[in-house]
Amino acid sequence: MTMGFKKGDFVRVKDTTHDSRMPASRLGHILEEYKTIVHYTDKKPVSTDSWMIFMTNGIILRFHEMFLEYVDDGTDRERERAG
Repeated sequence: MTMGFKKGDFVRVKDTTHDSRMPASRLGHILEEYKTIVHYTDKKPVSTDSWMIFMTNGIILRFHEMFLEYVDDGTDRERERAG
């Protein structure tokens, strides 16, 4: 079950996770959803609820969505989803 993240979202990695390559700001933009073959019976890559994040230091890292939170960029998400 995805939390509604999408390509381009500005996110922050929560303090509950660590990666030595992550910038001090913990901020980045979502590049794409990470999909892979999980089981040999899968016909095509499936969702893993993980995202490739372009961090502010230029490094691309992968995090599960439970470690991500939206950064308020001034847009109204509910209005955006409604159409």
